[in-house]
Amino acid sequence: MTTKKPVAVVDYSVDGLSGGLISSWLKVPSIAVRVVEGERFPSISPDDFSAVIHSGSSHSIVEDASFMEGAIIFVQRSVEAGVPQMGICYGHQLLARAALGLDAVAKCSNIEVGWLEVDFLPQWPIDGLSGRKAVWQSHYDCVIKLPEGSVITATNSHTKIQAFMNRNMKLFGTQFHPEFDRKKGNECFAKDVELFEKNNIDLETVLASGPGFPTGEVVFDHFLMTFR
Repeated sequence: MTTKKPVAVVDYSVDGLSGGLISSWLKVPSIAVRVVEGERFPSISPDDFSAVIHSGSSHSIVEDASFMEGAIIFVQRSVEAGVPQMGICYGHQLLARAALGLDAVAKCSNIEVGWLEVDFLPQWPIDGLSGRKAVWQSHYDCVIKLPEGSVITATNSHTKIQAFMNRNMKLFGTQFHPEFDRKKGNECFAKDVELFEKNNIDLETVLASGPGFPTGEVVFDHFLMTFR
């Protein structure tokens, strides 16, 4: 894939910090595009970008935010234009919803939060990442259906579709958040003590853990390499 055009990092996070955090891992030019609840999806065209990364968010994918219709149209137009797209958590779920509708996503029976293990399968598109490794998780929603031609590339007992790839549609999704290293990931967890107390999860145990590999460096590189 060409890198003459920048990668668009579409930031759905409520605090607007995900775009910069994701961009910091990319070794190619990128532009962060902020998406804000109460406003329409930004007026951007897939033709202006070499690839698109859709961030996570505290919004729920099963609810209709003000920007949802525009986001779905943008995902669909990106597929039609052959522009590779990666989705993280909410963004991962958005890719599935844009392809198949609300039937593709659902609420989980319980939250998945912490540095939790995921099984990276042999179907992962780039060699060198396999086996069970801890990654940063925080989600209530999940993907339950994938478009035809998709392959599940990572899984665990909580969420079957932890990652997927669709070469024909140039889609690459991860339920987990590769943008967090141990320092930034634990800082984020430490800000939300109530979340852990409410779900009877020991925060100190979580903070003593960390990622099982350099997630940001590996996963974003693998996305760009898959569709180069």
